This record gives sequence, structure tokens and C-alpha cells, in this order.
Amino acid sequence: MELEEGINRINGTIEVEIQGFFTERFINLCKINNIKIWNIKNIVSGIVRFSIALKDFKKLKNISKKTKCKIKIISKRGLYFKFFKYRKRRLAFLLILIFIIISIASTTFIWDIDVSGNVYVSEEKIYNALKEAGLYVGRNKIGLKTKKVINSLRVNLSDIAWAGIEIDGTHVHVKVVEKTKLPDSAVSEDSIGDIISDKSGIIEKITVENGTSILSVGEYVEEGRILIEGKIYSEFLETKDVTAKGTVILKTQYVYKNEYNYNVQEKEYTGKKKYSIGIGINDKENYINYLDKSLNYDIIKSSKDINLFGNKISFILYRFDIYNLKDIVLTKEQLIEQANIDCEEYINNEILPNTKNGEVLDKNLIIEYEDENKICVKVEINVLEEVGYFKERT
Repeated sequence: MELEEGINRINGTIEVEIQGFFTERFINLCKINNIKIWNIKNIVSGIVRFSIALKDFKKLKNISKKTKCKIKIISKRGLYFKFFKYRKRRLAFLLILIFIIISIASTTFIWDIDVSGNVYVSEEKIYNALKEAGLYVGRNKIGLKTKKVINSLRVNLSDIAWAGIEIDGTHVHVKVVEKTKLPDSAVSEDSIGDIISDKSGIIEKITVENGTSILSVGEYVEEGRILIEGKIYSEFLETKDVTAKGTVILKTQYVYKNEYNYNVQEKEYTGKKKYSIGIGINDKENYINYLDKSLNYDIIKSSKDINLFGNKISFILYRFDIYNLKDIVLTKEQLIEQANIDCEEYINNEILPNTKNGEVLDKNLIIEYEDENKICVKVEINVLEEVGYFKERT
């Protein structure tokens, strides 16, 4: 109710007085014709006042003829009438319009970029790589493909294992995860211990810098097994305890598994759009909601932020794209294609960020089972990665 009154205050409301013998019939005809009126007051016999939205005022003409009641406007309220009153001040309106257009247009540009998650890779390198990928301050958000930027960033910066981009109004936050890198001082030269496997897999390469390898290339190793023992054996000298050092590369296997239904719902956009405005205070948003609840909408927003006394104030323009949900039946080939797409996202977001110098060797897609409604897809992913951590011997 408060929302509806707020809209009426913007669009304009009129306080109307009707005079005649059939004022009660006049009110009833308004209700029959779905003309919304409120604040109904009986002044004296034969005189009634009420409020009505500007858009419905013209509808009263026919009812007035039928009931032979006279209509008199008592007062007008709302932004519409204020603008109409000052309509001759064209220059002021032109300046306001230009300001609104510039404010809205500026929200489609990126004005601030910050980076987090980096320790070894400098921010300067990341900013330069982002610029080469097409993401920079002053860039228009329209047409920006974040996945393309992320892929370019990972290619140009080999120490970045994963990257994510979040766009909030005119601000862009870039979060990175660096490949595992232990500082040289992480293991003391005086520490005696072994290198232990933190993954299970087949040994592809083993390089010993200090200590003794107790396994060979091609052997399968379980997680928790010693890879390089912190001992040096000799036929002529006593066994010496040392700090195990070296590099071990394993071929590990990960599994992606998911079910996919043949019958799904797809968004079919009607091409119709609605717009609204709102204001946000410290990320809490409020906007004029006049949407039809029976329809489906995708919400796209652009905002202009200012800082006022330590609070973030956002002026927001909302666009609502209307769509219908359409039932479609996918083919088996389409489900497999979607499974491959989802598997790639799983590799880039879940596997590679949690490996050290990880590299995907191959993928093997298997359909575990299928029926008339769905299929279950399993993908075996073989990865080449560096494993092992130092464990001090007690």
C-alpha cells in the first residue's frame, strides 16, 4: 500500500469533489469500473470528496454523465504537477536532463579496480596483465567478457592458479589465488625429515636434491607415503640423516560426476523491458517496485556511488528484462556438451587452484547410467602436478 501511494505521489494525484443527488451511485460505478479512489469523505448531503490518481481522472467523465454529478478539482499533488508548473523553465530542465544522462552513462564505466589474494605477484604486474586483457579504469562495462580476461590473466601470469572477477557498480574486485610456493626459509637446514606425499597417484618424475628416493618412476604411491627419505646411504660410510629436498611429479586423478535431465526449462526473452530507480545506503537497496508478480524478470542494475559522512550512497537504475519459461527437451549430445562445459569450470575453479603447477593431461567421459528422464555423467580427469611436503622427523 505504501509503495502504491509512493508511485501515485510521483505520477500525480487529484482531490476531487462531486455534487449531485446520486453521489453514492457515482462511487459504486467507480468500483465497478475498477477506478481506484480513496480518502472518501461525505462533506454534506450531496457533496463527496475523494482522491484519485491522475491517470484515472479522465475516466470519471462518463460516470459523471450517467449520474448527473458535477466534478470539481479541489487540489493537485505530486511531482508531475510540480514539473508542469515550471515547464517554461526549459534551461533548468535541460541541465537536469543532461546531469541525469551523464550520471547514468558514467555508471556503465569502470572507475576503480582493486586486487586481493596476491603475495608473490606484484599488483603492478597484475594491473598490467589486466590492461592487456582489456580490463582497465575507464573501460565501458558493456561488452566486457570476464571469462576472457581471467583466461588471459592466467596465461600471462604463470604464478596465478585461479582468478575471479566481481563487478559491483563502477567498482571491480579481482581476486587471485597464487600457485603454491614455499619460501626458501620455510624449512631449516638443520631440520631432519622426509618429504611426504599429500596426494595419491603414479610417479611421473622424481628429482632428489638431498636425501634418498625410495620409490621409482611408474610406481603408484598412496597419500601419506614417504617420497624422499631424509637419509643418505653409503657402502663405506655410516648412514647420514639430512634434510630431504627434491621435486616429485605425480599423475593424479580427479572425478567430476553429475546428473543431467532431458526435460528442462529455458528462458525465452520477450524483448520487453521495464525500468525503475532506487537508492542504496551501505549496500542496502530500496527501489520502486511496480512489477507484475506473474511475470519473470532478469534484473540488471547500474549505479553511481558517493561517500557521504562515511556512508556509501548509491543511486541505482534498474532494468528488468521480461522472459517466459519454456519447456524444452534436450538431446543426449546436448547433455554431454553441457557436462563438458561444467567439467571445465570444475577444473578451473576447484582442481587447478588447489594444485602446485597443475596441468590437465586428459579427460575420460563415461555415462554411468541413463533412463528416459536423465543421464549420469562421470568424467575422470588425469592431472600432472607437483606434490609433497616436508615433515620433520621426531
